[in-house]
Amino acid sequence: MPKVHLLGLSHGAFVAAYHALYRLTNWRESCCTRAPPSPAPEHSAEAGRMVEAFAAKHAGCPGLPEVMAAIGVVGGMSADEQTKAVARGVLPWYFADYWGDEERLAPFRDAVRAPYIWGLYEDFTPDAVDDRTGLKELAVPALVVVGRHDVICGMRWGLELDELIPDSRLLVLENSGHMGHLEEPETFADGVRGFVLGTTNPRNGAVQDGTTARDVRRHRRG
Repeated sequence: MPKVHLLGLSHGAFVAAYHALYRLTNWRESCCTRAPPSPAPEHSAEAGRMVEAFAAKHAGCPGLPEVMAAIGVVGGMSADEQTKAVARGVLPWYFADYWGDEERLAPFRDAVRAPYIWGLYEDFTPDAVDDRTGLKELAVPALVVVGRHDVICGMRWGLELDELIPDSRLLVLENSGHMGHLEEPETFADGVRGFVLGTTNPRNGAVQDGTTARDVRRHRRG
């Protein structure tokens, strides 16, 4: 029967994890994921801490006020145009060094589209995702990708995912934020390719340019 490898980044990782857990029972081969496995309150608190760290790191940067202003209205979005403006405004926050590579990244920022999506249930409570219990029973290999400087799905969440998933491999993009596939495209592509080949044919070995879950856990214990 055909097999598939699911790859999801950011919110797409929630989708990939959900399908790996609850759908496509006879069709899945592996899952590549990068998202916080925790519910909204914990994630929001960590994101708030990262906002403060970002502001301190870039204090005095001419572009910082625009980013902070956009972050400040995230919770008040209600229309497509407003959401697009906010997405473009906060984008430097998603990179390890946006302003250091602004000439290359500015066209990408200008092309960003972000339609407004209602994120609440009918009773106005948040649509929070928490698959931590299920992830402990994940039956397929998973590649956990995390950018060292990611402010949304950062190291805290990458390490937690790595600990939760029984057969996980951890790929840390050392010079990336949330957009590792743009910031370190070759390392990202090599890591995913190595993982897919390794899970399709285990003799091919572990993730290229990455570390296995066992390696990282052994390093932390040491």
